[in-house]
Amino acid sequence: MATRPIALVVHGHFYQPPRENPWSDELETEPSASPFHDWNARIHAECYRANAYVRIHDRAGHISSIENNYSRMSFNFGPTLARWIERNDPRAHERLLRADADQRHRLGVGGAMAQAYAHPIVPLATPADRRTQLLWGLSDFRRRFGRAAAGLWLPETAADEHTLATLIDLGVRYTILAPEQIAAVRAPGTHHEAGARSEINDGWTLVDRDSVDTGRAYRWMHPDGSGRFLSVAVFDGPLSRQVAFGETTHDAAAFVAAIRASGARSKVDAPPLVLCASDGELFGHHRKFADMNLAFTAFVEGPKHRIDPTNLAAYLEAHPATWEMRLALGPDGKGTAWSCGHGVGRWFRDCGCSMMPPERGWNQHWRAPLRAALDCLQSAAADFFEDAGAHLLVDPWGARDAYGEVVDAPIAERDALLATFGTPALAAGGERARESARLLLEMQRATLLMYASCGFYFDDIAGLETALVIRLAAYAADLLKDAGGTPPLDEMLDLLATAKSNQVSGETGADVFRQVAGDRISPARAVATVALAKVASPDGAAEVASPGGVVAIADQVVESRAEHASVSGMATVTSARTGTVNDVRFHATWDKDAGFRCVADGVTIAPEQLGREDRRRLLPLLLARLVEQGAPLSSARLALTLGRGVLGTGDEAVDAPLRDAYAQLLLRGLDGGAHAALVGAADLATELMDVAGSALALGTLARARAEEHLAEILATEAGRASLGRLAARLGFAPPPGTKSAPAA
Repeated sequence: MATRPIALVVHGHFYQPPRENPWSDELETEPSASPFHDWNARIHAECYRANAYVRIHDRAGHISSIENNYSRMSFNFGPTLARWIERNDPRAHERLLRADADQRHRLGVGGAMAQAYAHPIVPLATPADRRTQLLWGLSDFRRRFGRAAAGLWLPETAADEHTLATLIDLGVRYTILAPEQIAAVRAPGTHHEAGARSEINDGWTLVDRDSVDTGRAYRWMHPDGSGRFLSVAVFDGPLSRQVAFGETTHDAAAFVAAIRASGARSKVDAPPLVLCASDGELFGHHRKFADMNLAFTAFVEGPKHRIDPTNLAAYLEAHPATWEMRLALGPDGKGTAWSCGHGVGRWFRDCGCSMMPPERGWNQHWRAPLRAALDCLQSAAADFFEDAGAHLLVDPWGARDAYGEVVDAPIAERDALLATFGTPALAAGGERARESARLLLEMQRATLLMYASCGFYFDDIAGLETALVIRLAAYAADLLKDAGGTPPLDEMLDLLATAKSNQVSGETGADVFRQVAGDRISPARAVATVALAKVASPDGAAEVASPGGVVAIADQVVESRAEHASVSGMATVTSARTGTVNDVRFHATWDKDAGFRCVADGVTIAPEQLGREDRRRLLPLLLARLVEQGAPLSSARLALTLGRGVLGTGDEAVDAPLRDAYAQLLLRGLDGGAHAALVGAADLATELMDVAGSALALGTLARARAEEHLAEILATEAGRASLGRLAARLGFAPPPGTKSAPAA
């Protein structure tokens, strides 16, 4: 018996949350992604770029070809991730576009799909946000791929009837759902027919995740009775789970067998659709070499077994959906999703879904107050946008929908679009009115971004992904204030204070909010960063770029003496994202005993109050001044404070000179008369050694000098009493009657 052909669609959902610092629109270092700069860069190397240039090897292990996996896949790239790839690896981004073009040439239609803009759980969005999130996703796709999107991926496949109806209204032709999201199906021509016991009215047959036939696509009919419909492809659950958790990603033969088993489960007469859907990061990031196995299966092994890699648009053209489906409504009719067994509870309550084993005793009670805090801000921002926007824009909500066409365009293009919605007040108001309109739309962008689903998906309010969405909320609140509104911070913080962390005792969402708000780059902070760099350099000539904008200094006055320096003047700060312009007067000082300070716009700012990335930019300059001229004890304390969260990201070439500076600070503290102060701060000496790391390794000159200075100090009773830990770390024999500690 001949093997029947199979139409294989492997869909990869590729997405990362907006990891950029929203105040600068630049992605900061993420130490947990070491040795890479950040998680986007790490996953890009392991997955996104790897699949664009995937190697196929022959039996001898030689590279026989380099293929583009995306040309044999159905795929979507979330706009926040696609934007990052476009900015950081244009060549890989071009491979995504070429893959879609190659499929259009080979199959007649492309394989790329759009995605809701900020990866929200669409059924939980307000009607206005639902429309804008979908429209912005479609706009991003059209700008990127040069065509209208036929299909759209719903984040977490979360769907309710309003979501699917909106897709139809916006011209989307198909989407993908999970088998457990299908409640009933109906064959064509069975309307009003009497059913058997397993059937309900009008020929509908109840199904579940195990009984729905995923070998065909289905129609979901618009509830307005117009006859319009959305084609719905249902991914094969067993196959997708095997790919995600089994061995099929490591063995092409096992993958082929699983694909054929999926085809055999279908009762479809025509070549059955075998749809495998998963997070795209599985192919190379979560599962090493899965990208290569996918390529070998799609390009080499699969076709030998009559498995034809295609995409959903091509399949639907050849096999249009004729069967109908009904959507599972989920608890309270709020909708369903592929990654929650409780409807969409995972994104607004402690539904029981968790990554953590139950025995750890963690809970997700924090989800409800986090959602309430975001909703509180969204509501306040929406009300202000509608009121303030009506003065400048004929149709504020229509302008917001259209803003997705230019959301990442230069300011002039954004202003040109807003002008088409402008009132006479916008036209007559000049740059100030344009700036106000821009701030309103950027505020709305921030409130859309803060609903990224991963903020709720994981296990703790203090986790990385949740901190990202809370940071976006802090940024949105700032924009609301800048635009002239009043952010409901007290109400938000009261709500977040009830969101208790599992991993940090006593910490709440309010604490996380205050921590991430420390990443804020206000005009005063931007100027302080530039001014502190200048005052740290001997002649005030040092230049440090301020992230997220341009700081131009005029009328600079520099004064420098042996133990004191100052730089003062007027600076103009222009935000790259919003285009806002602020004038800031500043006065930065350095003093041997008092350290560094800057008064900018009337606010006193110390370098240790700046965000991590600003401190990273300043640290080499500040350390040089501290090592050369600072008081040993106060300089050491300040240097350690400045370095927290900055060193140890895995880039040793960048860290090495900084570690040398910490070693020099330790040597200054151990040298001559200065050691008396260090004797009274033994923990400080040990911490300096820890931070200096490789700069004090055995065999280095700095290590030898540290040992020699310490030997002199240990000759005194006070030295032996207080610097014993440092002595043990440097390899000195312990005093009689004490246990030895391992040397560093």
